[in-house]
Amino acid sequence: MKTAISALLIIILAALGTAQLKADDYTDAMLKAIKKMGDASDKNDKAALLKVRGDFERILQLKKNEWMVNFYLGSVDYMLSRVATEEKNNDDLKKYTESALSLFDKCTDVKDDFADAYVMKMAAQGNRWQYEPAKMNDIIAKSTEAKDKAFKLEPENPRYYLIDGYMTFYTPESFGGGVDKAQPMFEKSWEYSKTYKPKDETYPNWGNDQAAGMVAMCYIKNSKMEDAKKWIDMALEVKPESNFIKSFVMPEYEKNRK
Repeated sequence: MKTAISALLIIILAALGTAQLKADDYTDAMLKAIKKMGDASDKNDKAALLKVRGDFERILQLKKNEWMVNFYLGSVDYMLSRVATEEKNNDDLKKYTESALSLFDKCTDVKDDFADAYVMKMAAQGNRWQYEPAKMNDIIAKSTEAKDKAFKLEPENPRYYLIDGYMTFYTPESFGGGVDKAQPMFEKSWEYSKTYKPKDETYPNWGNDQAAGMVAMCYIKNSKMEDAKKWIDMALEVKPESNFIKSFVMPEYEKNRK
């Protein structure tokens, strides 16, 4: 009898050990993939984004927190859609935008209180006007729905204000956007990034350098170069390796400083 109980305990402990190993494998794989995704996104590196997309596809096979993996797959596709915009490749823009929206929906179908997924839905919906201009009313409605949901869930999420700021920054003043309206949003994003605490290490926690960099861009647009330099320095303090600051914001600063 004791032998049977001991054998059963060994089986149970082995099963628990295997489950822990799989959990550790998941976390380790996620953290590595998230780091690679951030680096690839910072550099707009299409090949690296496609490679890390494959990493997330493999993580799906672990069958753990699939809603979170789908969120990151959608985020990679959104980044690929932005690369497609720069390349003026409307076919890829549409393909990756629609894929991103589908993946964010898969995420929120399971985890409907995940604010960052709605933030990214808001961003991805904003892409659609480039290839579906006739559906502007639908785009506005769905973008607003995602925006409202994100704010309701996490009104102090820094990425909510960052994405809203981007959309406002690039919207003409005649349509309710512009630099002056966007700047307070970027400033809020920066302030909230100081206190925001992700629920665990696999949750999104990016954007503070972009928030500070976009405040700098607002000052550059208004020819306030000393203020712009202050915000550039603040961005580099939190992320010294930021390619966004070094390759996008600083060239604009140098060009307009002369």
